[in-house]
Amino acid sequence: MPITSFFNFCHLCKNKAMSITRSTYFDFTVYTFLLISTIFINKYVLSVLKFTYPTVFQAWQTLIGAVILKYLTVKKKLDVSCLDRSSATHLLPHCVFFVGAIVAGSKALSRLPIPVFASVCNLPLACTALLDGCAGVGPGAGASARLLPVTAALLVVGAGVCTIIVDASLPFADSGYSWLLAHVVFLTAQILHARVCDPRYTEFDKIYYSNIFSVVILAPSSLYLEEAFSALHFQHRRQLRFYAGCACSGVLGVLLQLWAARVRACAGRVGVGASGEPGGAQARAPALARLLGSAASVCVFPSDHQLGLAAWLFVALNLLAATCIPASAAAGPDHAPLDDKHVSALNV
Repeated sequence: MPITSFFNFCHLCKNKAMSITRSTYFDFTVYTFLLISTIFINKYVLSVLKFTYPTVFQAWQTLIGAVILKYLTVKKKLDVSCLDRSSATHLLPHCVFFVGAIVAGSKALSRLPIPVFASVCNLPLACTALLDGCAGVGPGAGASARLLPVTAALLVVGAGVCTIIVDASLPFADSGYSWLLAHVVFLTAQILHARVCDPRYTEFDKIYYSNIFSVVILAPSSLYLEEAFSALHFQHRRQLRFYAGCACSGVLGVLLQLWAARVRACAGRVGVGASGEPGGAQARAPALARLLGSAASVCVFPSDHQLGLAAWLFVALNLLAATCIPASAAAGPDHAPLDDKHVSALNV
């Protein structure tokens, strides 16, 4: 019967929509948990325990990440494309930007409050949204569909710059803001390079080789800069918490990288949510997670938030405006982060 077939089809569509919605909120919840946990643990080790050796800390984190990723490849959970001389040339800039971003990010996070760090880290997303808006690409074909992301991006950039101007102390080169700006530059370069990188290599390939490259670069660097020898003499009355924090930061860091790739892939496949598609929460997951993490950090690290009223207002404006920018736009209009095989392999 045509009517029966129609109702069966509607029921099937309803079940499919509910399944997609549950998956969307699950992905967003896991991503938010991983991002907030990673930032909080890193902040605890760097600021509270005062472990101020970024090359050692990041070499340890990426070593754990490389071991976990190697285990996944050995167990055939994830595939890695072979790396030849030509592909190494294509991926080398990405790996360099990755190393610069994590080292500069550690230095900045150790000196700045989490809300300031999180808000200024929205600048790469805003800059790419502005570039897409000027070029006429990105989510939405019409100018009206791009108006909200472009306006939000302008607010994010303006608020981020004002936050730095209002709160930065002199000399600027010795402040955390100089490292934070370096972190932003490396992240932006990473995003832009991903658009011109060889499309044969997925985000998982980049994560895998970036972690290995980081260990190869940072381990000798820690010896050359004598940070490794200084770290050997690091003692803290909460030494057990220090070891636990370092281990958790490494595990959570690589899980965050993998889950972020999954979220970006799902957001690009389902839709960016400009018109209410289920992918909206996933496309805005980074900005929403930073907003929630910044709010929670006020309670977790109360002594770390010595900001003026003007700085707080600019930080709040930045974090709120960033939620209107879909993060999937940063990957580029033709960029497919992971294929179906890689996405399904990350299911838990």
